[in-house]
Parts: sequence; C-alpha cells; structure tokens
Amino acid sequence: MTHTDSTADEVKRKASELAQDAKDAATEAARQEAEDPREGAIDQAETAAEAARAAESEFDRGSLQAAALGQIGQQIENVAASLRDKPAEEMFDDVAIFARRNPMLFLGGAALLGFAAARFMKSGNAAPRNDYAAEDPWSGHLGGDAGRF
Repeated sequence: MTHTDSTADEVKRKASELAQDAKDAATEAARQEAEDPREGAIDQAETAAEAARAAESEFDRGSLQAAALGQIGQQIENVAASLRDKPAEEMFDDVAIFARRNPMLFLGGAALLGFAAARFMKSGNAAPRNDYAAEDPWSGHLGGDAGRF
C-alpha cells in the first residue's frame, strides 16, 4: 500500500466518522425537539378526554352517541396516561399502533381534538374581526353591521 492509498483511506475514515457524528447530532436534536412539546400534547389529550366526557353527559345514558363518546374519552385518557412516562419515539409508535387498531376511534379523537383546539382558539379571540366589512358589502351580516352597505 502506498502513502497515497493510506492517506485516502484515512480521509475516508475521518469523513465517515464526521458523517456519523453529524447524523448522531441531528438525531439527538430531533429527539430533543420531539420531547419538548410532549407534556403540552399530553395535556391537550387529557383536555380532549374531558371534552368527550362532557359531551357524553349531554346525551341520554345508554345511547349510541354517549357510548361512543365515553369510549373515545376513555381511550384518549388511556393513551395519555400510558404515554406520560414514555419517550417521544415510543409515544409516536404507540399512537400509530392505536390508529391502526382503532381507526374510527382515532379519527373521532382527532376530530374531537380539532374541535377542542378550535374552541380554545376561538375563546382566546376577545373581539371579533371585521377587517373585511369595508371591502365586501355582503359581509355586513357577519360582522354585526347588518344595515350597512
């Protein structure tokens, strides 16, 4: 083996080590990025479960709607409780498995989370927006200016 071959092999080895170090750093950064919002996501899931329980109480006891909402709420609570102490990677895997096993419950829970998030966002908006009323004469009824054209 010549000196040039040895140098090339050394450069390849160093490049491979640097690439592996960069990959490890990126993986750790992604893992940390996923871990940070985990508690917020679990809290939101618990809020959604509470919303399902509240909605369940609005229907007649024993009705299909009440039973479905009760099951959705229980499943969301179970997922949130079991994921609280797990790393984010396992949490994503468990959610994916749950979604595959219970697609209707998952979609119902996702819809419920969406409604809860929309309600939360709406409650944070203190004053209704009326920016478009000046340009659109047909929007007066939406902004409270029913008689304005």
